[in-house]
Amino acid sequence: MVMVMEAVSVAEMKDLENKKLEEGLSIFDLMDRVGKACAKIIETKLGTGNRILIFCGPGNNGGDGYATAHYLRENNDVRIIAVKEPKTEPAQRCCERVKDLIVDYIEADIVVDAMLGFSAKLPLRGEIKRYAKKINGMNAKKIAIDIPTGIDADTGDADEDAVRVDATICLHMPKNGVIRAGKKVSGELWVADIGL
Repeated sequence: MVMVMEAVSVAEMKDLENKKLEEGLSIFDLMDRVGKACAKIIETKLGTGNRILIFCGPGNNGGDGYATAHYLRENNDVRIIAVKEPKTEPAQRCCERVKDLIVDYIEADIVVDAMLGFSAKLPLRGEIKRYAKKINGMNAKKIAIDIPTGIDADTGDADEDAVRVDATICLHMPKNGVIRAGKKVSGELWVADIGL
């Protein structure tokens, strides 16, 4: 018997997030929740005391990465690669808390992909494409926050350089594209409860 995991579309996920924001939750607080939940899952699945390198993009997925770093740093050796400067105010606030962890490059046991989120459009280009290739070439356990960079969150279409991960931490529930892209790209699916 094949187990079918429930999934959500990009539009449905945006609606869920918007409802929470209308109830008074700020985007920064939502990112903070995401960071705490992702750090807990990573430590539960992979233990503590790891060398962790988090690649953070310019949007809210990058903000989730900075928030995750904030919660992982207590029990792990965490460093961040700021692929592009954070462009949203909540992501900037999350970055500010951990800016001392930003490096150019370092070897790691675990690599976390927080470059692009569910709103990103293909194809990959520029710095994001370059770093996606870099991640794919690294000898480390690879984890994506919400969706691997280079995957269309609805269709599952993958850029030729889409980040191939060992596991995807699905925020609230998997996006349709994460399931459609398949295990070769998305890896195991770990679901994080972020209180939506």
